[in-house]
Amino acid sequence: MKHSNKDLLVHSNGTIEHMVIMNTVVGCEVNLYNYPFASDFCAIALNVWAISGCGMFLDFGNVSTTSANRGDWLTEEVELNAKGGRDDRNYLWVSIAENAVRNPFLSLVLPSILIILADVGSFALPLGESKRIPFKVKLVLSFIMFLNILKDLLPGGGQCSPIIRKHFCFCLVILVLSTLQSMVLTRLAKCGTLWPCSLSKSKDSLLKDTDNEDDSKFDIKASEEEKNTALQKVVKFLNKMAAQDQKNAIHHRFANKVDLICFCIYLTILIVYSFIILFFSFGSRCEIDHLQFWH
Repeated sequence: MKHSNKDLLVHSNGTIEHMVIMNTVVGCEVNLYNYPFASDFCAIALNVWAISGCGMFLDFGNVSTTSANRGDWLTEEVELNAKGGRDDRNYLWVSIAENAVRNPFLSLVLPSILIILADVGSFALPLGESKRIPFKVKLVLSFIMFLNILKDLLPGGGQCSPIIRKHFCFCLVILVLSTLQSMVLTRLAKCGTLWPCSLSKSKDSLLKDTDNEDDSKFDIKASEEEKNTALQKVVKFLNKMAAQDQKNAIHHRFANKVDLICFCIYLTILIVYSFIILFFSFGSRCEIDHLQFWH
C-alpha cells in the first residue's frame, strides 16, 4: 500500500478524505471439478468497519482490469457487488477460465486417450502369437510412468475432486483388465482350459506315449512283421497328431470368438464412458459457496 497523496482533505463535518493505492495478492479456491475445462468465479471481499456512524467508509468508482492473463488462468470479467444490499459487504466478483493457449488438455488428457486407442488396436494382434500380451504390458507400464511424471501437475482435491483423477483411475483399470483378458484367452487358445496345472502334450510326448503303448522299438533291418508293426506305430502317431491339431484348432476358434465378444464389450464400455465423461466435463458442475467467509 502506498499513499496516492500525502495531504488529507478535512471537511467541516469532521469527515476526512484520503486516497491510497493497494496492491493485494489474493488466494482464491477455484472449483476444479471440470479441470482442464474449468471456469469459475472468485469472490474478493472489500470490508471496512464503522461503529455508530463513526469509522471508515469506502467510496467505489469504476472497476476495470489491467491485465487479464495470469498463467494458466484468464480473467474474463470483474464486477463490483454488495451481498444483500449491505454497504459493509462489498466484494469483487471475478470470472476466470482456463487459458486456451496453455490448456493442459494436450499434456494430460490427450496422452491417456491415445494410450486407450492403442489398447483398442491391440485386439488386432493374434492370440496364438506372443505379441499381444507384451504390447499390452508396455501400454500399462507407459501409462503408469505417465501418471508418475505428471502427478505434480494434477490439481488438488479441495471441496470438489477433479474429474480428471477419476478419468485416470478408469484408464488404468481398463488397461489392466484388458491385459488380464488377453492372458486368459491366450491360455484358453493354447490349452483349451484355464487350469494352470494342465499342460498340453507336445509332439515328443505323443511319440513317447506311442512307444510306451507298444513297449517295443523297431529296426530298419527287422523282419517284415516288425516293419508292419513300426508302420502301424507311425500311423497311430500321425493320427494322434492330427487329432491334437484339430483339437487345438477348435480351442483357437473358441478363444477367438470369446475374444471378439470381449472386444465388443470393451468397445461398448469405452463409448458409454466417453459420453459419461463428456457430460460430467461440460454439462455438470460442482457448486461451491464462494461467499462462505461471511457465514
